[in-house]
Amino acid sequence: MSAPLKITGQQIKETRTRKSAPSPLEVLVAIEGEALNAKDHLSLKHIAVNRSRSLIKVGHIIWVNRKGHSITLDAISSQAQIDKTTPFAQWMTTELSKRARRGELDAHHDWQFQSLREDDAFAYPFSHAYYAPFSPHPEAGGLLFTRDTEFKETELPQIKRIAQIFGVASAAMGRKKRARMSLKKRSYFYGTIFLLGLASLIPVPMTTLAPAEVVAQTPYIITAPIDGVVESILVPPNTEVSANTPLLQLVDTTYRNEYLLAGQEQSVAEAKLRQTSLTSFIDNKAKREIAVARAEKAMAGARQDYARDRLSKTTVTTPIAGLAIYSDPTDWAGRPVATGEAIIKIADPSRVLLRIDAPLAIGDSLQSGARVRMFMDSDPLKPIEAEVTTASYYAQPTPDGHMAYEAFAALTPTNTDGSSDIPRIGTRGVAKIYGGTAPLGFWLLRRPITIARQFLGL
Repeated sequence: MSAPLKITGQQIKETRTRKSAPSPLEVLVAIEGEALNAKDHLSLKHIAVNRSRSLIKVGHIIWVNRKGHSITLDAISSQAQIDKTTPFAQWMTTELSKRARRGELDAHHDWQFQSLREDDAFAYPFSHAYYAPFSPHPEAGGLLFTRDTEFKETELPQIKRIAQIFGVASAAMGRKKRARMSLKKRSYFYGTIFLLGLASLIPVPMTTLAPAEVVAQTPYIITAPIDGVVESILVPPNTEVSANTPLLQLVDTTYRNEYLLAGQEQSVAEAKLRQTSLTSFIDNKAKREIAVARAEKAMAGARQDYARDRLSKTTVTTPIAGLAIYSDPTDWAGRPVATGEAIIKIADPSRVLLRIDAPLAIGDSLQSGARVRMFMDSDPLKPIEAEVTTASYYAQPTPDGHMAYEAFAALTPTNTDGSSDIPRIGTRGVAKIYGGTAPLGFWLLRRPITIARQFLGL
């Protein structure tokens, strides 16, 4: 009968240790499973440079992307994101580019680094490196393993296998294609494309929006008859006035004094003529002064008439009836004006036009008879129909500093049948200008086409 087998505590501890530490093959299989289950390239790269360190004891693992002799570093172990502008990344990229031009990256190769930079005393601590290109496409890049000791021959198969695993996984992920659509979905897709193509050929009018204002058609301009200072405006703005209604009062102090002095001069001239006439009966010499006295009287009368006329012009009246249009009365009080300066407009409320500041992009569409619809700010749900009558040939600066063509549009008869339908002068809004027809596709893409032509200079 054999003796019972004795198991010591040391043997039990070693058995547990062997069971708890996975073998290199188990680690390699686990890494391969994680690589195959990676969701995207970023996850695959981080698994390659971080998870592989559990199999191979290294300092750094770098994912190298290669296009010919052009080298970029896409991932590095223990870093969530690589900064390609750092001195280390630039030096490593330059070092790998030099070796790529020498053909040292076309196969498995190891080398030893000298220093981080030629002008830097600091040495890269992991001076030994081994480059393993991806399989089956070594020209796409590979994995660079670095550490401070030489790589052993027994470790090289594991390194090559890791590069092969991630090379195949990266190539398979890059070749992923979308699932083919079913026949029904493809029919819907191509049918939709066909209908959109037909719809893009439908002719539609070219339209553009522009700011617009209702203005008087032929307003009568009340101007300053003489140089002076405005004392007050006698009617409120936007008031209906009748003919010969006083509108404006200028300061008349100077003109009234001139009229009084001219009257005194007229009295003096008349007295002198009367005295000369009486003296001529007894003095023949006085008879010769009668003609001079009469001329002086005539001149004094003319001066008085001139002063009276200037004084009468200090009160300005309107010759026609209409709507008095001007700005705030306080803006004119005490304001000096020159002869001929426009102050008030007298307009007929039943005769209006639309003044449009058309953008430069539609200069060709501003033709006589073009259709216009104005949406008033006060009543946007009731547009006004009009037709372009005139348009400026040259663009002019607008008050807001932009350049625009000034166009005028007359209301169509549907808007002038009743006085209640005529918009109020001064009403503002947005005008929609209808130009020539063009395909719907061009109308939708006209802004991108314009921007592309301006950018390319076509």
